[in-house]
Amino acid sequence: MRRTCPELALAAALLCATAAHAEDAIYGPDGAPTVVQRKLYTMTGKWEAGVLFDVALNTALVDQFGGVLALTYHPNEWLDLGVEGLFNHTALSSLSLNVRADLRARTASSNRCTALPYPGCKDEFANDNQLRAGGFGVVRLSPIYGKFDLASEVKIHFQAFVLGGAGVAAVHRESVNLCAHGGTDDCQTHDAQGNVTASDFQQQDAVKLVGQVGLGFRFYLGQQWSLATEVRGYFFSSSYKAANDLTVPSTGTPHSYLAGIAMFDAGLSYLF
Repeated sequence: MRRTCPELALAAALLCATAAHAEDAIYGPDGAPTVVQRKLYTMTGKWEAGVLFDVALNTALVDQFGGVLALTYHPNEWLDLGVEGLFNHTALSSLSLNVRADLRARTASSNRCTALPYPGCKDEFANDNQLRAGGFGVVRLSPIYGKFDLASEVKIHFQAFVLGGAGVAAVHRESVNLCAHGGTDDCQTHDAQGNVTASDFQQQDAVKLVGQVGLGFRFYLGQQWSLATEVRGYFFSSSYKAANDLTVPSTGTPHSYLAGIAMFDAGLSYLF
């Protein structure tokens, strides 16, 4: 059966109407379209200054906390390039001090630590690195942007990012259990009440190449201010000594390993 021109025109009109209806935006109960929208505030071509407070998460032998100062530039919405300065206060933790308090009297080794068991010899503790200061170049990629409702009233806009960087840092090491001087006397001196008045343990300071990776979130507090929370990992080479004659500080076999310090950061930044 042949279709007439009016029938074909009516069918075309119905198809166009159906397609137009399918493309209509669907609005939610708050009156906003239920589709992905543009960012609330743009960052392209802007500079950002920030300050973060940090604390170490995985260094049981050392307490480390401080801050990070950052200056970054945003060439587009998902990338920023910057420089950062890290400054930490570091000290041995209460766990390390307890270990020192329980150290036994030193005795000379009869076999120079060449066979097991070796009385008078001991392995040095690893993971006692103190990350005190450093300068880094950092790159952030921010591919994820979204928002959520707080108590169904306040809309919080956020951006998730990953970061990577490299630089140099001052790393201090103070051995927990190896004395800096030879002999069999105590590594610590005490007063009449038993309080430690002085300690003499092996120490080392070095400037090391340090890499870092991390991830975090930026929460917008307006067009210029934002709150950032991050978890970062700093990685660098370190070492400890095995089979060290406790009465001869120069003995022991160095073993290298990749040290990692995880830090939690939180702070404010300002866009201009």
